[in-house]
Amino acid sequence: MIVILYALNLLLVGSCAIALGIKTRERRLTLSLLQALAGLPLLAVLCLFFSHFGAPEDLVQLLLFSEGVFAVLWIGLGLRLGCLSTGPEREPRLFGLTQVVFGLGLAAVAVFGPAADTPLAFTPWKQGYVYALFLLAAVLFTAWRLEVFWRALEPARRWEYKFLVVGAFSVCAAQAWAASYRLTYRQLVADHFLLLAGLLLIGWAMMAYAVLRHKLLNRKIFVSRKIVYTFVAPTVFAVYFCTLGAVGLLMQRFGLALPFVLNGLAVGFGLIALGLFTCSPTLRRRMKFFISTHFYVNKYEYRDEWLALSARLQGAASESAVVDALQQVMAASLYARRQVIWTGDGERGYAPLATQPPLEGSAHEWRLAPEDPLVAFLAAHPYLHLLETTADPAHRAVAERQADFFAALDIVLAVPLKIGDRLVGLVGLGPEFTGGHYGRDDFDLLTALATQTAAALLAVRMAEKLAHARERQAWERLSAFVLHDIKNAAAMLALVRQNAPAHLHDPEFQQDMLAAMDDALARMGKVQQRLDLLKAEITPAWTDLPLNPFLEERCRELGRKLPGMEIELDCPPDLHITTDPTLLARILENLLLNAFEAGGDSPTVTIAVAPDPAARQAVLHVTDNGPGIAPDLLPDALFEPLKTTKPHGSGIGLWQARQLAQSLNGSLRAENAPDGAAAFLLRLPC
Repeated sequence: MIVILYALNLLLVGSCAIALGIKTRERRLTLSLLQALAGLPLLAVLCLFFSHFGAPEDLVQLLLFSEGVFAVLWIGLGLRLGCLSTGPEREPRLFGLTQVVFGLGLAAVAVFGPAADTPLAFTPWKQGYVYALFLLAAVLFTAWRLEVFWRALEPARRWEYKFLVVGAFSVCAAQAWAASYRLTYRQLVADHFLLLAGLLLIGWAMMAYAVLRHKLLNRKIFVSRKIVYTFVAPTVFAVYFCTLGAVGLLMQRFGLALPFVLNGLAVGFGLIALGLFTCSPTLRRRMKFFISTHFYVNKYEYRDEWLALSARLQGAASESAVVDALQQVMAASLYARRQVIWTGDGERGYAPLATQPPLEGSAHEWRLAPEDPLVAFLAAHPYLHLLETTADPAHRAVAERQADFFAALDIVLAVPLKIGDRLVGLVGLGPEFTGGHYGRDDFDLLTALATQTAAALLAVRMAEKLAHARERQAWERLSAFVLHDIKNAAAMLALVRQNAPAHLHDPEFQQDMLAAMDDALARMGKVQQRLDLLKAEITPAWTDLPLNPFLEERCRELGRKLPGMEIELDCPPDLHITTDPTLLARILENLLLNAFEAGGDSPTVTIAVAPDPAARQAVLHVTDNGPGIAPDLLPDALFEPLKTTKPHGSGIGLWQARQLAQSLNGSLRAENAPDGAAAFLLRLPC
């Protein structure tokens, strides 16, 4: 059995050489996960053997060797987890070969090395002691890399990896406890190994469940450097407590006694410091500032700040929402004691829209006029930094003239919100609360954020102007529709009035005059109903209509109202259509009025009706003798509302005619006849 267990451990060590032929980090991580999932139950079985059979010398050697193999594999898992999560970090080229060599060295030491003085005890810096040190270092290293891996995960993805991480941490904790106990008391306790086996199996079960449940063997993880910010503090406190443990080991080694009170105070101090750090946003921001300015070439991760502002600008529909998004991003990334954001334009000036903390007095006191020296300077310069030494006379002039203004606001840096040559606002920042000074990284970040914010502000303003323009256009269109109905009624009355002196005593004319007056009054009394055309709320009253007598009656009626117009009708006598007679009369009236106005001194209109059996439609060809339709108005521009080429036209009639035709399940289109005259084709269902 012992030989088999040795062979299995050697097989695990030899599998590390497979990494030499694997090119991608993801597959190397897969190899380490498989090795860990195979090595953990093997080590747990050895722990169970040890707790059951006691401590024969050969079993102790095998146990130490197995723990060494586990440490080698565990270091590989930790290294590859960190490499995968930190992006550009690469695994050493010969790491897999190093694992194999180191594992074989551990096997040689276990088989041929000197045994311990007694099976359950060992002296410092001999075989058992070194194995324990190596095991402790391996689990601490892997715990650190697990921390990096976990912090790097997006919050939405953590649920997939929680069992893997918790299980691995459980294994690290169990092995760290076992190794620490051996280093402290320099002995192996058989009873401990039953507990250790249980903890290892629990950790293995959680890791195996995560891998199988969420298929983690081919996952890719991409992270930013923000992981460093969240990792430094736990690392500091981990080092602190490890230092306490090392001091305890050294004092025990040399027989020194640490008073209980001092030990308790040291632990309490660490816990208090941890609590203060957790509860203090200012302390965390100072730590972030220290890391950004001491450990990186660039102070900011510009892409992250840009994306953060982009995310906050989504859905921002007002200037205050845009400015609030900028203020939140600056508060999270910059270290300014004061923030003031002005918005406006070169006509009405710039008013403070957002301040942090709030300003004293009214906003009008801090308003900047369009001709203000600060506004003029920032319109031509990327920033104004009062603490910067410069030979620019314009910079010095503004700093001197606005010294009281800057001092009252407590700002030392001003940046324009500008896109192109358009200045849409300004940003003022107070001194850094960290005591530092603004530099090139701050200017670059503010320039990027300001440009993005200026574009958003301009977009919001353009959207507001467009909304106002649409409201005005809607009112104008509404007025045009009302005026069109009144214009048609007035035109009919004007024609009656024009013919009244010559035909006033004609009984037939008197009847036509009364009918025209009734029609005009009815139209003006139904303006609200006619506005339904604008809202496309036309509801036809369907009826079966003999088309020929209907057209004859309408032509006679309109001929009397439009003196001088000659109307020629050609319609089959037995043709029937399904339509609304009132709406069809409106269509004919619009078409004939349009022909009357285009026909000059002797307008002539021809209405030719023909059935289309294939389409089950009746086709009305309405042709005038006018100059025709301009090509740029065909085929659809002529029917756009409020578009007309006539000096006194409203641009509503033909649009209404097409809308009415569509409501009757028909269509209306325009074209020029072969002789150049205008022709309208009205199709209606039979």
